[in-house]
Amino acid sequence: MSIRSSLAIVLVLGFCAAPASSQPAIQIAGGKAFDLGTIPRGTVVERKLTINNTGTDVLELGDIEASCGCTGTMLSRNSIRPGETGTLSITFNSRNFSGKVHKTVAVHSNASNESRLVIEFTAEVLDEILITPAHLWFKDAEVNRKTRLNLTVKNNGKEPLRLTGWRCQLGGLTVIVPAEPIDSGKTVEVFADFSPAKATPIISDGMFLTTSNPRQPEVFIPIYGNVKEFKFE
Repeated sequence: MSIRSSLAIVLVLGFCAAPASSQPAIQIAGGKAFDLGTIPRGTVVERKLTINNTGTDVLELGDIEASCGCTGTMLSRNSIRPGETGTLSITFNSRNFSGKVHKTVAVHSNASNESRLVIEFTAEVLDEILITPAHLWFKDAEVNRKTRLNLTVKNNGKEPLRLTGWRCQLGGLTVIVPAEPIDSGKTVEVFADFSPAKATPIISDGMFLTTSNPRQPEVFIPIYGNVKEFKFE
């Protein structure tokens, strides 16, 4: 084989090998799963993750998919050179959750090892204001007659809680809230009196309890039921 032929073979092999040896690779420092721990309902928490490019070419980060509108994301940079890092900020708004939560975030990129990298996180959302039952049910309420229901409000927070008022558009509803603060771990009763002025087949409404808790300044309570004409017997 001539020197020219040998050189041509080496060059061809070199060109073929180059693309395979020059590839970006993605890695999340600390792993792809994390736990936010126990957080009060209504708070927004943030976790910053470090993205490493462990490959030999530029890592290009594309779309980021969150499994829920409660989760926000922000990248510090979209291109990461080999050996360098970027930051992915993940925020979770716990306003509409209670109990255990599991969410995911998917990062799309040109990484050779994982072009769609899925990050998982969990949390335990603590309802600092627990209301039982979770709704008011005025079944077969009667026109011009008062129906009373009661709610139990528990303060799961660390500070005393005040119920500062209420608001609702349902005509004939009156809510009686205690004037004294609720100590941590204690419960009180809230009374809802309903004296409707006219019959209606379906009640689908709600009321807001306003509170002194900065994380839950308002608590929404659905109202269901129906109103019928009073019949004297």
